[in-house]
Amino acid sequence: MKILIVEDNEALAQTTGWIIEMLGYDYRISLTPQAALTDGEAYVPDVVMMDIGLPGMTGYDLCREMRQKPVHAGAVFVAQTGWDEREHREQSAEAGFAHHLTKPVDLQTLESVLNAIAADMRV
Repeated sequence: MKILIVEDNEALAQTTGWIIEMLGYDYRISLTPQAALTDGEAYVPDVVMMDIGLPGMTGYDLCREMRQKPVHAGAVFVAQTGWDEREHREQSAEAGFAHHLTKPVDLQTLESVLNAIAADMRV
């Protein structure tokens, strides 16, 4: 499974990538929304893990934009954010995120979500 990590905090993005690799999945990192748009088309991820508070464009808007592209028709979008109020979860769902994970993301939660997505892809 290929995972695109969209996170403007480079250290957090890299740490998340190492965890994803440890779980047996492939990953790429995009540090800006613009990079995510370009990288997403080239890498064609199965999962996009995205921060909401990105510079220049919110994760909500980026998710909406990426989901409109045919190359991302089958991708699962996962919000990974420090924003955990009810309104944030509602906005995530409205934008097209299938999951909303709150930072710092618990390793067991991340593993469970990614394994469930991988299992759904095999069906």
